[in-house]
Amino acid sequence: MKKTLPALLLFIFISLSSTSASADSKSDYEYQLSQYRRSYTEFTQLKRDYLQNRTLDNQQKSIIIAKQALLARDLAKAAYARYLTDLITQHNTNYVGFESTLTRLSSAVSFYTLNSTRSQAIATPADLKTFSDEYVLASIIPDRSFYYGQEAAKLAQLIRFHLDAQKIFDSIRPKITQDGQPIPLKARLQEIPILAEEINQKIATQAALIIPKVEEKPISGNDYFSEKIKTLTQIRSLQTELVDLLVDIDLNYAQL
Repeated sequence: MKKTLPALLLFIFISLSSTSASADSKSDYEYQLSQYRRSYTEFTQLKRDYLQNRTLDNQQKSIIIAKQALLARDLAKAAYARYLTDLITQHNTNYVGFESTLTRLSSAVSFYTLNSTRSQAIATPADLKTFSDEYVLASIIPDRSFYYGQEAAKLAQLIRFHLDAQKIFDSIRPKITQDGQPIPLKARLQEIPILAEEINQKIATQAALIIPKVEEKPISGNDYFSEKIKTLTQIRSLQTELVDLLVDIDLNYAQL
């Protein structure tokens, strides 16, 4: 009678598709984002009113709401950087390839937090323009850290999956007979370390490319992720192949 799928294998299937970052950082980000959306809508309306009726009263109202929107924007960005940090670290991989990304995200939190305070000193339209012009340039690298964080979070998930798969293999190995192994089993046992090393190499290569050499200009998500998605998909495909091998060995060759 065939055995049922081991509980640990079920676990790594589930862990690959789940992303349960800290509830606190996620809820804080969602709250700050909702605040920004509300403030930005109010600012857009007041700006429209001011352009149609350029009174001093409308100007002051638009400045006040603009400051609220800038505050909410940077608090939302800081919250998102913290959320991405949690998405990376929640898998407990301690992968050294993520150190630079985590440093960028930490710096981003500091940058956005500082600017949420700086924007509140704005008093005139000229102040608003000066602040905005400076912000556009200064925020390039902090803004790019979001892309780095997203990719690192995806890689961290794949790394956690790979570490769990290794634990599964280690738990199966003692249950495999060492004498008179059938040819299909020998082939699978030889293929597993080769496949695992290929996955490790792809992960290492991808991690090294998270932060590009040139960061001085803005970049779109399509430009950043277009090639990276292909490698992430390849890694996941290889891991699926690895799990298939483990399941086959455990169901058909491992002793109870």
